[in-house]
Amino acid sequence: MKNAMRVNSHPGLVRKVCKMLSSRTSHELTALLSDELRTPLNSIREALILVCASELGSLSERNRNLLSHALKNTEDLVCLLEALESEFDSSASRNPLTSDRLRLETDLRLAWEQQQLQLFYQPITCLETHRTIGFEALARWQHPTQGWIPPTIFIPFAEQIRLIEQLGLWVLRQACRQLHLWQKQFPSHPPLTMSVNLSSLQLMRPDLAVQVERACQEAQIAPSSLRLEITESSTIENPEMAIACLQQLKDIGIQLYLDDFGTGYSSLSRLQDLPIDVLKIDRSFVSQQKWEVIWSILLLAESLGLEVIAEGVETAEELEKLKLLGCKQVQGFFFSPPVDSHTATVLIADAICC
Repeated sequence: MKNAMRVNSHPGLVRKVCKMLSSRTSHELTALLSDELRTPLNSIREALILVCASELGSLSERNRNLLSHALKNTEDLVCLLEALESEFDSSASRNPLTSDRLRLETDLRLAWEQQQLQLFYQPITCLETHRTIGFEALARWQHPTQGWIPPTIFIPFAEQIRLIEQLGLWVLRQACRQLHLWQKQFPSHPPLTMSVNLSSLQLMRPDLAVQVERACQEAQIAPSSLRLEITESSTIENPEMAIACLQQLKDIGIQLYLDDFGTGYSSLSRLQDLPIDVLKIDRSFVSQQKWEVIWSILLLAESLGLEVIAEGVETAEELEKLKLLGCKQVQGFFFSPPVDSHTATVLIADAICC
C-alpha cells in the first residue's frame, strides 16, 4: 500500500513504463527488473544510508539536503520497480493468452538448454527414377506435458526470443552430420542431399556462408550435397543484403531453394534477381487442387531454368496429376511424414532392397 501511494504520485508512470517495456520477453523483464535495475539500486540505497548514519554531521547543509533527496529518489525508484513487477504479474494473470505465451517462452528456453529439440526428416522423391534423392531436415519439439508443439508455433517464438540463430546453426550441423552417415552407409550417384531451412535473421548474418562452409567441412560432406531453403518474405526487409548473402552461398557450391512459392510476395523481377536453383510449390496449391496455378509455376520455372518440387502430396490422385503436369520431384505424406533419423534410415534401406 505504501509503495502504491508513493508511485501514484506520478499518474500513469507505471503504465507508461510498462508499455515501453512490453516488447521484452518475460525472461528479459525478470532479469531487467531483478538484476540490472534493482540490484544496483539496492546497493546505492544501502550506501547512502551508511553515509547518512556516519557522516551526516560533517556535511554542509546543502550536501545534507542533496544526500537526503538522493536517498528519497533511490527509494522511490525501488518502489517503482516493485510496482512494475506487480503490474506485469497482474496483467499476465488477467490475460490467460499472455500467461500461456510467457510460459511457452520459458519452456522453449528450457527445452533448448536441456536438448529436448530433435530433428525429423522428410524424403524428397524423384518421379522419374522413383527413388528418394534427399531429405528435408525439420526441427521438432515434444513438450513434456503438451506433447508435440507444431513448428508453426515454436519457430516464431524462437525468433522473438532471439533463439532462432542458435537453433538454426544447430539444425544445420546436425543435418550435415546425418547426411554424412547416410552417404557413407548408402553410397549412390548422385549422392543423397539434405535441405535445411534458413530464417530471415540467419540470412542477415554476414558470416552465414562461413558458418555453412564450416559445417560442411566438419561433417565431411560436399557443399553441393546441401540445399538451403528460404522463403520469399525473408528477402523483403533487406533485399540487397539477402541477395549478396545468397550469392556467397552459391559461390561455395550450395544449392538454393525458394520455399512456399506463390504464397508470399511473389514478383517476377524479384525472382529473377534471386540466385536460386529450385522453386518449391506450396502445399496449399496441391491440397486445393489448383492445377492451373501449378502448371503456370512449372512453365515459369522452365523459362527461368529452375527445377520444381511440389510439397504436400498426400494422395495417389494428386501424385498422378502432378506427373501429368510434368512435375519431376515431390514431397509429402503420401511417401512419408517427417520421421526420426532411425526411421528415415529404414526407409532408405527398404527402397534400396526393392
